[in-house]
Amino acid sequence: MMEKPMKLGRNEPCWCGSGKKYKKCHLDRETQPPARSWEVDAYIRARNKGGQCLHVGATVGTICGKAAIGSHTVSRSMLKRIARNGHVYRHSATMQDLVKTDGQLTSKLIGVNDASTLRIFCETHDSDTFVPLEQAPFAGSQEQCFLLAYRALCHEYFKKAQVSESVPDMKGFDRGKPVVQQLQIQATMDALGGSYDVSMRDMNAHKEQYDAMLAAHDSSEIRAYVVTFENTPDILCAGALYPECDFAGRVLQNLANLSEKMELMTFSLIATDSGGAFVFAWHTSGDAVCRPLAASLDAYSDDELPHAVVRFIFEFCENHYMNPDWWDNADQKTREALTARLQLSASSWEPRSASCLVDDGVHTVSWKVAGRAWI
Repeated sequence: MMEKPMKLGRNEPCWCGSGKKYKKCHLDRETQPPARSWEVDAYIRARNKGGQCLHVGATVGTICGKAAIGSHTVSRSMLKRIARNGHVYRHSATMQDLVKTDGQLTSKLIGVNDASTLRIFCETHDSDTFVPLEQAPFAGSQEQCFLLAYRALCHEYFKKAQVSESVPDMKGFDRGKPVVQQLQIQATMDALGGSYDVSMRDMNAHKEQYDAMLAAHDSSEIRAYVVTFENTPDILCAGALYPECDFAGRVLQNLANLSEKMELMTFSLIATDSGGAFVFAWHTSGDAVCRPLAASLDAYSDDELPHAVVRFIFEFCENHYMNPDWWDNADQKTREALTARLQLSASSWEPRSASCLVDDGVHTVSWKVAGRAWI
């Protein structure tokens, strides 16, 4: 942990590393009005109103950069399939909610027009880019899997960039705290910023690969594993991650090794005309890490696989939306188990176990597997 010097002149650089003079930064910060939960939420809302189109545009290595609209990372038409009176459940994690619930995540209704929206594409690129995905039945084609992956990648890119860019501002929320807590908060934020800097380093490299495929209209370097279901899943989601472990508890890559590029896997659970589909997708350069994860899911029987997908979503995806009837009708023990998994996975203090995806006996859905395919 960083240490505050015993004596520091008013005009000397502040101990926190902000680059500001001590008198303009942490001098007497413990006497300032503390940050309120609504202030933090207002800051996050204002941050989310920003954004620019992340589409590659005309030239690889650049982005469109036009003003972005609220793009659905899970399409609205799909969300309507699982909605009740136009609303789906999500797990709320605003600061005000966490204060009210003593830090516990809770499910909360959200309208399908607002669910899963991020300002990551301009109007033109949001409508034109995903035509083969939005205006044609899902057939698990390589192009469709790539478009699902590209949208999920841009979602994760935007979220990570937001956090990385917000660290200096978040460090200012230590006001009103005792000096000891200020030191802890600053050290935590420094560690968070460092990890997100490395994550963005790798995310930029992956986005360049996907941008090149998009610009060339060539999805031949995408690989995918597709599971189709006979019925519409009760959960829909989209996201991306650096896989740590597989469904058998085997370690796939060490995220603590910051000197190596981490391989990326995208995932989507979608509604289709015939039911639904879960799609793992990755660039061929990530085969050594991503294919074993998909293979470990494929090793499950048709009866076991849907429950493994649910475990994966609650372990690794905050961008998921649930059928309210399914969630309300689930027994209390099941809801508590899934929420506890989500809660633990969101903790920055508890290390993730390599066995986190191994069958825990929580079986929650009745989806029937219709088929499996390697793309």
